[in-house]
Amino acid sequence: MVQVSWHRGGKEFAPSATKAAFAAAARAGAEWIEVDVRASADGVLVCVHDPSVDGLGDVSTLEWATLSDDDRARILTFDQFLDVLDDADPDRCVTGVHLDLKDEGYEIAAVDAVVGRGRALFATTSIANSVARIRRARPHVDAYLTIGTSRAGLSRRALVRLRASEIFPMWRIARTRATGVAVHHALATNMLRAWCRYRSLAVVVWTVDRDDRLDRWLASDVDVVTTNRPVHALARRREMARTTPGG
Repeated sequence: MVQVSWHRGGKEFAPSATKAAFAAAARAGAEWIEVDVRASADGVLVCVHDPSVDGLGDVSTLEWATLSDDDRARILTFDQFLDVLDDADPDRCVTGVHLDLKDEGYEIAAVDAVVGRGRALFATTSIANSVARIRRARPHVDAYLTIGTSRAGLSRRALVRLRASEIFPMWRIARTRATGVAVHHALATNMLRAWCRYRSLAVVVWTVDRDDRLDRWLASDVDVVTTNRPVHALARRREMARTTPGG
C-alpha cells in the first residue's frame, strides 16, 4: 500500500505549515507529516520553507536569541513542531516525520531531535553531502536524495547539467549511499523506479495534488506520495482498495 505524506501538514484542515495543520494531521492519524527545517545563525532549528522570512531576512543569518517575542511568534521552531506531534499523538505509534532538510550543517541535530522523541522518520534533501553525512553518522536512519530542484536563475549550461542529473541520477544516489529517493512526480520515470526496486531503495514522489495524478501514483509501485490534499488522497486510496479485486 502506498503511504501518504502530509506536505507541510496539508491544507485541508488549516493553513499549511502551522501548528493547527500539524496537530490536525497527527490527530487524523497521518502516516507521515512533512516538515521543512532550517537552522538559524545560532543553531536553533526552525520550520521554514523559504531561505528568508519576510521582514527578518535570511534564516541563516538570524540570531534567535536576539529576536523579539513578536518575531519569535512568527516562526515555528522544530522543537515546537515535535511538541505538537507529541500532544496530538502521545503514544508515538502512528505519525512519523518526513524531515525535509533545506540546507546543510545541522542534519544530525535535526535527525537526533526526532529520534530522541521516539518517532519514525525519513529525511529528504537535495544536498548530496547531507545524505552522505546522515548515512555515515546515523546508518540506522533513512536518508533519501531529492531529485528535482528549482531552475530559476541557472545558465543554459547549468540547466543542461541539472536536467541530465535529474534524468540519470543513479550515480549520485549510489555515491551518497541514500536509502531512497524523493523525486518530483514528473521525473519519476519507469527506469528510475525499476533501478530503485532492483536495489531495494524507497521511492517518494512529490508533490502530487491533481486527482488524475493522485490516482496514478496511489496505484503505482512507489512507497510514499507527498500531497497537499492528504485527506482527499486517503479517501481515494480507500476507494481504490475497495474496488480492486482482492483489495
